[in-house]
This record gives sequence, structure tokens and C-alpha cells, in this order.
Amino acid sequence: MDVESIALKLHRMRPWLEQLDLYPIRTRQQFDGAPFGCAQITIDPTSTERAASFNRNRICLCGRAGGLSYEGLVRLIDLFDAKGVKRAFVWLSPGSELETVREWLRSLHLKRVRWTRYPTLSRVQAEIPPRSTFEIRRVSRADVSAAREQFGLVTMAGFEESAGRDGFHHYMAFDAGRPIASAALVQFEDVGYLTNAHTSEPDRRRGAQSALIARRIEDARNLGCAHVISQTLTMLESSFSNLQRHGFREIYDQEVYERCID
Repeated sequence: MDVESIALKLHRMRPWLEQLDLYPIRTRQQFDGAPFGCAQITIDPTSTERAASFNRNRICLCGRAGGLSYEGLVRLIDLFDAKGVKRAFVWLSPGSELETVREWLRSLHLKRVRWTRYPTLSRVQAEIPPRSTFEIRRVSRADVSAAREQFGLVTMAGFEESAGRDGFHHYMAFDAGRPIASAALVQFEDVGYLTNAHTSEPDRRRGAQSALIARRIEDARNLGCAHVISQTLTMLESSFSNLQRHGFREIYDQEVYERCID
């Protein structure tokens, strides 16, 4: 498996997914050449969250892919200073000369986030796991809206808004006709990407997400996806273990580095 190739595909997928971002990002830029490499940046001075997953001030890199230089990295970081952003994160995925970029980040006093990991997992098991007793349905935006209005179903941010868009496949799990969980499969190039998983609080740990994972694996295979990928946090133990039970294995960590000006 060519891990760097998969990392670059997910890197290209990111801005495509972020078109559905519910928050108005003040600055969003993509680069494709020296000195910035293939960096992607988003800047939002109103976003001050301490957790990297929620903070919208970020630089995304794949090693030195695209010709990133030290001076280019410094100039990217300077963009946050110019906007008065005190906390920003660099998300580093596999790419050429990865250790060099790590050294640059350390020299610029960015600290690796260690309290959780951000693994990328690929499904390596060939068999489709058995179906559960839950009914899994492909759903439209109207179906999601009706479930919210009739049953108070809560979904991940962007789930309802993205339903029906090209490349997006949305699902809900039903228990005796009642929707209890939701999830999406995104098809990008030859990747089937599992995302947007959410289960209603009273119905957690009953296997609804396992059923949704199994259905999306099957559909990704039928769509011709060469890779079925998902990303999570190790602190989300249920999500992480669910994916592992369904044949997913870690292929790399997204390394996250924090820059905070007190």
C-alpha cells in the first residue's frame, strides 16, 4: 500500500469536503508549488478552541510535497500572526522528507499534540461483516429532515446539508421504524471515505454504527472503490474499536502540532 499516495488523495479531498463547512472561514487558501508546497490553510480569528479538531486555524501539509521550504513554512505561519490568531495547528501527513518538516516545526517551537492520536485507517480485510438486525437505509435530504422533525434525530454538523450532493451517500439505522443513528460514505477518486457517524444518546453501544459501517463497506466495494478509509481519534474509543473490528488497520497518524502565543 502506497501510504503517501493515499495521504495526498485525502489531502486533495479535504477542501472538497470543506465546501460544506457550516462556519464562514475568513481565509481559505490552497497552494501547489514552492515555497509553500501543497499546503492548505484556513484562518478564522473567531475560532479559539483548544482542541485541534474544533479549531479552524490550521495548516495542512504532506511532508515537503509540492516543494515546501523552511522559508515558505515561516511565511505560512506569519499569516496567522497578521490576523491576530494566537492558537493555530499544523496537521502533518506522510510525504517526502517528513523528518525534515518535523525538525522545522520543532525549531519554530510548535509542540506535538500528545493527549490523543489522529489515526488514518484503511480496511484490509476482504470479507463483508454480517448484517445486524437494524434496518439500514440510504436516505435523501428530505428523509433526514423528516427524521429530525418527527423523531428529533440529531446528526453531525453538515450531514443534512450534504445529503444528495454528488459523491455523497447518506444512511440511517432504524430500530422498529425509529431512526437512531446516521453516517455517510464519500466517494472521492478511488477512495471510499467513511464519515459523519452519530448515534442518538439513548441508543449507543447497541451496534447501530457497526451496522452502518458494514453497509458502507459493502456499498464502497460495489462502487468500485480501491480503498475504504476512515479517520478518527484514539480518545473516541468506541469509534476506534468499531473500525478495527470491521477490518480497518492504522496506516498512518496525522501528526498535529500546536502553536500558541500566550
